Amino acid sequence: MRTILNPFYRCVEQYPERLLYAFLDRQGNTVESYTYAEFLQRTKEIAAHIARVGNMEHGARMILLYPPGLEMICVFFACVRLGLIPVPVYPPTGRGFQGALAKLNFIAKDCSASAVLTERSFFWSMKLSQARNQGAAFSSRRSPLTKMKWIVSNEAEKNVSTTVLEAHSDILFLQYTSGSTSNPKGVIVTHENLLQNCDAVVDHQPVGVSWLPQYHDMGLIGYYLFFALKGGTTYGFSPLDFIQRPTLWLETISRVRGTATSAPNFAYEYCLLRTEKLPPESFENLDLSSLCFLMTAAEPVRAQVYRDFIARFEPYGLDPDSFFSAYGLAEYTLAVSNYGRTVQAFDAERLTENEAVAVPSPTGDRQTRSLVSCGKPLGSTEVKIVDIKDGFKELPEGAVGEIWINGPSKCRGYWCRPELSRVTFEAKLQGDGKDSPTWLRSGDLGFLRDGELYICGRTKDLIIVRGLNYYPQDIEMIVEQDPAIRKSCVAAFALDHKGGEQVVVVAELRSDRCLPDADLLNSKLQQALGIGADLFVYIRAKTIPKTSSG
Repeated sequence: MRTILNPFYRCVEQYPERLLYAFLDRQGNTVESYTYAEFLQRTKEIAAHIARVGNMEHGARMILLYPPGLEMICVFFACVRLGLIPVPVYPPTGRGFQGALAKLNFIAKDCSASAVLTERSFFWSMKLSQARNQGAAFSSRRSPLTKMKWIVSNEAEKNVSTTVLEAHSDILFLQYTSGSTSNPKGVIVTHENLLQNCDAVVDHQPVGVSWLPQYHDMGLIGYYLFFALKGGTTYGFSPLDFIQRPTLWLETISRVRGTATSAPNFAYEYCLLRTEKLPPESFENLDLSSLCFLMTAAEPVRAQVYRDFIARFEPYGLDPDSFFSAYGLAEYTLAVSNYGRTVQAFDAERLTENEAVAVPSPTGDRQTRSLVSCGKPLGSTEVKIVDIKDGFKELPEGAVGEIWINGPSKCRGYWCRPELSRVTFEAKLQGDGKDSPTWLRSGDLGFLRDGELYICGRTKDLIIVRGLNYYPQDIEMIVEQDPAIRKSCVAAFALDHKGGEQVVVVAELRSDRCLPDADLLNSKLQQALGIGADLFVYIRAKTIPKTSSG
């Protein structure tokens, strides 16, 4: 059985003194780092510590609860060496502590975790936070956390005997989806899933820069696991430091000659906003010419942001061809398609009828919707577009339907949810026989054009009014342009009312002192999409709960 340790060990043999990981503070200074050889030694020390104090059964699930840094990555590999199954979880801290703690409780119970692995300072900060919050979710007798062993990994002694018996599990780890704040599902990722996805995505020895959360697939897999298997180097820093100082991202790429970085659409938009008023001399030493892999993924890609980012940073060496859009999901390990660079306008009215009809360019007298291609499927990955309202019939190019995926990176299913796993991971196309391949239902709507994948929205989120389909993100994008509304804090959906569907928009305000003009917003929605909202609901700033991926 192949495991991720095989290519990692080869890299250690080939590049023992090469820098593998460096973690930076807000000023860009390195606060911790490992060469390949040092990292291997540290994983051995932690594995020996876990074996000594934990006495865990093979295949036991281990909650990984860490603040941003490199300790969690060391512990992840240590668990793999012992045949334990790591379960990375968002660490409950600060604002939203109780919600995150409730999610942690849910995950611990759902996967029947045997222990929590954490570091000393975080263990005590957890204790302090739960005391300040009265700790109801933590101290409850029903909480699995109170019955589990807590192992502090940085108590592992250095330079001691690290001889432990390696025992590998075919399951690499459980990746809990971020699609729900209350009921996440544990995706079973195998070693083979990750190795196949890694080979399809990484074609060089990258130098990566990432602030993405380390407990989420795009950050953990894309920049900490993949790179260790391909002889790469990762410079990481905290998502909080990115929010406080987004130029750190660009400065680090320039300084370390980064070749690869990724982020959701909001990060590129945020960089544009925060750098808009900075004087030109702020960037006189910025050089982005080393980038060959600048990816946007994980949320709808907005064509204007894509264009604006290239226009802003091309004078600083950014190669427009390095910037591309990708598509992926946890249920397919990470990546399905990438290298999408085509920005195409489509007839908005025909899209509501599930037809993607390209138009030459956006025009003022015709309703259009610009979409960024997510590229072609990677390696041996297959993508089909399926009519889920007509017997799971495969649709031709240009028709909008649910995206179905098959290939070697399709995960095994959801932990301990056999029926949901069967429905989601083992779907059959109309007319397929018993021995035909099964498909992963993504829940996303899209279409193929010239072999490239375009994403329209989510099947469950689709708003259907008078037989026409409207995508929530189109409504949300227009509403959040209002200066009184916070960016990325708008939700549009439909509610049944008196036999029909009403469109509802919930928006978070920038300030309680300034309310948007609902009539003006509806006028803009009608002009752009031919639909208005029946109800606007405004809520106070910083009160919308969010998943770990935003």
